[in-house]
Amino acid sequence: MTVQEQGTALPGTAPASPPVSAPATGAERGWWRDADRSIVSLLVVLLVLTQRIGIPVGDTSISVALPLGYLLIGVLVVRGSVTVSRTRMELLFLALAGVLTVTAIVGGIGGAGTEFSLASLGLLVAIYLPWVLHARGADSLALVRHAGTTFIRTMLVLAAVGLAQVTAQLTGVWDWVDYLRQWLPSGYIVPTYNYNNSLEWGSDTFKGTAFVLLEPSFLSQFCALAILIGLVLRVRPWQIVLLIAGMGASVSGTGIFLLSAGAVLMLFRAPRLIRPAYVVSGAVAVALVLWSPIADFLLSRSGELTETESSGYARFVAPYKQVLAGLNDEPIRWLIGAGPGTSESLLLTNREGVGSLVLYSIIPKLAFEYGVIAGGLFVVFLVVAMLRGTPWKVVPGSILFMVFFLSGALLQPQTAFLAWILTTLVARDTLRLPDARSVIPPPGRAARLPAA
Repeated sequence: MTVQEQGTALPGTAPASPPVSAPATGAERGWWRDADRSIVSLLVVLLVLTQRIGIPVGDTSISVALPLGYLLIGVLVVRGSVTVSRTRMELLFLALAGVLTVTAIVGGIGGAGTEFSLASLGLLVAIYLPWVLHARGADSLALVRHAGTTFIRTMLVLAAVGLAQVTAQLTGVWDWVDYLRQWLPSGYIVPTYNYNNSLEWGSDTFKGTAFVLLEPSFLSQFCALAILIGLVLRVRPWQIVLLIAGMGASVSGTGIFLLSAGAVLMLFRAPRLIRPAYVVSGAVAVALVLWSPIADFLLSRSGELTETESSGYARFVAPYKQVLAGLNDEPIRWLIGAGPGTSESLLLTNREGVGSLVLYSIIPKLAFEYGVIAGGLFVVFLVVAMLRGTPWKVVPGSILFMVFFLSGALLQPQTAFLAWILTTLVARDTLRLPDARSVIPPPGRAARLPAA
């Protein structure tokens, strides 16, 4: 062995460089990426399948999606797979500063402040704090596309289950049974959702929910979202047919609204994604739904926006009218709101006979509880987080439409975390930060400092 091989420089020569480990093999890099994909895929599946499961807290229960989400997102943080978006962090802190300020003012002046819910405020913070994170590394888009594929596969199974639910009832081979409620102890089911929703008043046949979804509208919306993601990822036409059949089994119009909004976005932003095979398969699926026994029930819902006791009116009309009237009752609420959680307690005045059927979506809920300034700041944060910097086409805009207008998604960790994964996780700031994998390597890989 020579002197130089032992690491000692000869006289008049430069010191020998320390030994450098061999670069990571493709298998090692693949393992590191596949672990991230497995974590995100597991989170997607759990968010969908555990929607109805809650953890008892006092007189209510909190969705198990919240601790599960934090657990798996925490793993991504420890692995260095996600990093903080400076823009989103600044917007969230600004919005939360406004929310906390108006809440303190409402609490200080009393009145409605004695009725607000600090639990609602805490849930708001807990759900949206992870939204400041995004995936890092060159394969972040591949990670989110993989999450989209996992979501499609999950919804294909649930669409088939929901279709089987309704078909079995209509043919008389099975009577509706809520197995999950039978299996879980009392208090472990997320409350206040209309899971047992019959096809019509007094009917013994219930709409499809695939047993695990909170309401038929969730089956409708998630099948529609899976269709839109599937068009972007170019899934096979038969999958579109099955997902449309799942929408039909839900007998809910929210998926139709979402699919229509997504189709408009696609026509303007990515018309090449609309392949002839998809058009044909979609037409076949719609024809099958219209030919089925549930067609009459679906078509009978076309006038719901003007019927004050219908779910369509409660979703798209009543919340805005109720909030406007509630803000005008005490004009100071336009500036400081009525306090977190008060939309449920102060606005259910049964002004139009709708009562608890009112579904407060994001904009009216934020406006009434935190005022138009603080609530508006939070809306800006959500919009920027979902739309800024994402290379996805169609999907982010469709999800924004879904969470803002089709459901009361503000305090639903199941929906909020899913929206984060499919939109915000891949978006990033224009500021390029060093990739954590170049500084903290996976096991067996030597560290490489980023180039100056």
